[in-house]
Amino acid sequence: MTALKRRLLVLLTAALLLAGCGESAAQDSPAAEDVSLAITGGIAGVSQGIEVHPDGSVVLTGRKGDPAAPDLTRAEHKKLDSLLAAVDFADLPARSISATSADRFEYQLKYDGHSLVTDRSTDLGPADDLIRHLETCMRARQ
Repeated sequence: MTALKRRLLVLLTAALLLAGCGESAAQDSPAAEDVSLAITGGIAGVSQGIEVHPDGSVVLTGRKGDPAAPDLTRAEHKKLDSLLAAVDFADLPARSISATSADRFEYQLKYDGHSLVTDRSTDLGPADDLIRHLETCMRARQ
């Protein structure tokens, strides 16, 4: 085998390995879809929300002016990925609203084809942590 053929073989192998690594990392990332939280209701009739794209860019709803907001910080994005990985969306109910409460906020969480509406009167474990984090990210950008 000539030196040129060996170099080409090494370059081709390296390119294939790098391409495979990039594909694997993208598939393993929990935030492969948009995640959103809409908060509505309460006595004042609040309507606001946050949508986070997989790249960490943020869009706010319910505010005047430009809905674009600063991207998530590295720490916020890392925590979001961790929380998304912890939530078993398939086991969450579609609705978790107390029939006896009035004038409470409703939180609609959407991710990967799943939707949850809750007034947070029932403990939903990691989903509550995710809602709290998204709400914190939203408030930091208002």
